[in-house]
Amino acid sequence: MKIIKEDLKKGLIEVYIQSKEDCWHLYNIIEKGDFLSSLTYRSKKDFSDKVRSKKERKERVYLKIRVESKEFQEFTDRLRIRGEIVEGSEEIGAYHTFSIEPGMKIKIEKEWKEYHLKHLKEAMKKHPKIAVVAIDDEMATIARIHEYGVEEVATIYSNRSGKMYDCKDNLKEYYGQILSKIKELNLPVAIVGPGFEKEKFIELAKNEIKNYILDDVSTSGLHGIYEALKRGVIEKIMRENRVSMEIKIVEEIMERIAKNDKVAYGKEEVEKAIELGAVKKLVILNSIVKNEENLIKRAEKIGAKIEIINDFHEGGERLSAIGGIVAFLRYDI
Repeated sequence: MKIIKEDLKKGLIEVYIQSKEDCWHLYNIIEKGDFLSSLTYRSKKDFSDKVRSKKERKERVYLKIRVESKEFQEFTDRLRIRGEIVEGSEEIGAYHTFSIEPGMKIKIEKEWKEYHLKHLKEAMKKHPKIAVVAIDDEMATIARIHEYGVEEVATIYSNRSGKMYDCKDNLKEYYGQILSKIKELNLPVAIVGPGFEKEKFIELAKNEIKNYILDDVSTSGLHGIYEALKRGVIEKIMRENRVSMEIKIVEEIMERIAKNDKVAYGKEEVEKAIELGAVKKLVILNSIVKNEENLIKRAEKIGAKIEIINDFHEGGERLSAIGGIVAFLRYDI
């Protein structure tokens, strides 16, 4: 993402969207009540043909809307923002949906908070993607790791059962399918799993995969991939991956809760900790940030670091289950 224009006195920032990850960042920044402006297509009825019934044609127009709702479509390159037209059309008061995607310029007008600007700064960094393969002798699950979640690309089965099973031929086909998918992704890859299947696979594939690591996890499938993220194995390839970092934060929260070690969770406990000035870091789910702006502001005033956790992955689901808001404490209260 690139910032084209910035005027915080007027609450205005214009950005150029370069990737689907940028769409996800905007989903977390844009809120109900904000104003959004961009070139878009609007249906316009054509009454010039008296013989045919009225028809519609698309017209390119520059519109400004007041945001009412938003929808991010995971693993696509599109963000949909709907709102009331306030400028740029004769249809003032009507509703329009922006389909935001890479290549677009978007102007955002809002009351910019510190955490909004932090998220925008994060979006401007380059975050290399990686792939993870969780493999055992029965199946291999291949996933692409985005900043906003884990996308399952394929699950391949070895079919190692039955009297007709030919070990050498089936093994070659199984490994060949996995290798083909990895090469299609063309990303650094972490190959994980229980036992020695990963070593057997890399023995075949090591000359065709350059950037990889191997590591042990207790299971294959998506559970194995999430276990790898929790263990931090992904960081050996990609130190700044957001999903890996968020899952590790939530894992630390759960460990602290289990040990009753300098942590407060749930709104009531967290508010009490803020009042006492005991909060070192506030961890909050992205979907409740808008409703907890005052609490975030109070935490920032006492020097607390703010971490926003995305709700599109397992870590976000676990955080949601304990109220969506947690404080790491400077001391026990």
